[in-house]
Amino acid sequence: MHRSGTSALAGSLEQHGLHLGTVSTQDTHNVKGNRESAELRRLNEDVLRTSGGAWRAPPPTVEWQPEHWERARRAIAKHAGQPVWGFKDPRTLMTLEGWLTLVPDLEFVGVFRHPSRVARSLERRGGIDREAGVALWTAYNSRLRDLHEQRSFPLLCFDDEPSELQRKLDEVARLLGLRDTAPDEPFFEPALRDEVPVEPASPEAEDLYGDLRARAL
Repeated sequence: MHRSGTSALAGSLEQHGLHLGTVSTQDTHNVKGNRESAELRRLNEDVLRTSGGAWRAPPPTVEWQPEHWERARRAIAKHAGQPVWGFKDPRTLMTLEGWLTLVPDLEFVGVFRHPSRVARSLERRGGIDREAGVALWTAYNSRLRDLHEQRSFPLLCFDDEPSELQRKLDEVARLLGLRDTAPDEPFFEPALRDEVPVEPASPEAEDLYGDLRARAL
């Protein structure tokens, strides 16, 4: 889900040797950038748009068009010479079936954050009211949980204490077969994360958050 530590996760894995290609390294809402490929983000956005939705209004069903398949194949081919390549975009949770068709053996890493913290961040950034933000959090993280039930993969909680979170980021790199040496200056810094109090969310969201915490490293 957006505003859940995905940039910190991607940047940390990049430091450990994961090739991300050309990504944003600085933008308005992320001092170190969101670590997203503009090409792949636009592709995911277009898949959602032609399916009748958007990242903030996920469509009930997602259908890839012929041009989407071709664009994705071209993007993947650009990184064929890299020993390990990855990309980060929260929208992928909604467009995942297409990516799995093209790359069935994709390896996943997930990260989540308490719904009230995500909702508050969305409210400040884009004017999305708290209730709608929690509902959006639930839509994305339900997909994350369902995927984790189908395929076990490393799952991190962005609410962990900084030292514990850094330890787990390093552990994930090791589990993925990346360089296991920790960088002298880790990508993740506590200052990158808004330390806002946790507030009660909807019962559904709270139950889902508890389930994800039980699954996390």
